Amino acid sequence: MIVNPPRDALTSRYDFVRKMIDYCVRQMDGLPDGRIKISHRGNIDYYYHVTGEGKDNLVDKEVAHKIAQRSYYEKFLKAARAEERMLKQMMDWYSHPMAEDIYKSLSIERQDLINPVIMTDQQYIDKWLAQEYEHKGFKEGASYYETLKGERVRSKSEQIIADRLAARNVPYLYERPLKLGSVVIHPDFTVLRVRDRKEMILEHLGKLGDMDYASDAVRRINLYQQSGIVQGDRLFLLGETGDCPFDVRTLDVLIEEMFL
Repeated sequence: MIVNPPRDALTSRYDFVRKMIDYCVRQMDGLPDGRIKISHRGNIDYYYHVTGEGKDNLVDKEVAHKIAQRSYYEKFLKAARAEERMLKQMMDWYSHPMAEDIYKSLSIERQDLINPVIMTDQQYIDKWLAQEYEHKGFKEGASYYETLKGERVRSKSEQIIADRLAARNVPYLYERPLKLGSVVIHPDFTVLRVRDRKEMILEHLGKLGDMDYASDAVRRINLYQQSGIVQGDRLFLLGETGDCPFDVRTLDVLIEEMFL
C-alpha cells in the first residue's frame, strides 16, 4: 500500500539538491579556473596548472587543491542542475491530482458509499485502533491507574505515557499480544506512526533497580532484536530506577522525533 505520496519525496529531494547547488556556488567563489595535471617522478608528485594557454605552470599542492576543488565543484554543479531540472519537471507533473486524491475530492455523502483503494489516514487509524485482542488482564485486587481514555494501566509512568501519546494524537494499543517465535509477549505500547503507517514498540522498564526485573528486561530486549525488532527502528525503550525517576522530557523527544 502506498502511503507516502511521491511528490513529497520529490519536494524533499529538490530542496536538498537546491541546497547543494547553493553551497557549491558559495564555495567556488575565489577558486582559480583551469585543471590540474599530475606527474609522478619517483615517489614525488608534481602538480601542473593547465590553463589552455599553451603552457602548464608548476604549482604547489595547496594551489593544486584549490584548482582541483573548483573543477570538482563544476562537475558536481552540472550534474546537480540537471537533476534539479528533472525534479522540477516531475514535480510539475505531480501537481495534478493523484489517484489517491480522487476519494478526498468527493463529498462526504459520496465517500460514505465508497471503499477507497487507499484508505485515508483517519480511516487507517480507525481500523487500526478497532483491532480486537485479548488483554493481559489484571490480577484480582491488583492496583492500577486509569488513563484519560479510560484504560487501566499498571503504573503511574504508563499512565503518563498513554496520556502524552494521546495528547499528541499518536495512536497506540496497550499490551497488545505479539508472537515472537514460539513466545507470546505483551509490549507495553504498540505505536502507529501515521505518516508511514509503521508499527513500533515502546517499552517502559519501570524497575531497573531490581536485578531480577532488569535481567528479564534484557532477555526481552534480546528476544525483540533476535526477531528483527531492532532498537532505534521499531523498538524504543524508556526506563527508571529508584534513584533515577521517569523523565517525561525523554518521552516528549521520542514522540516528536520518532512517532509523529
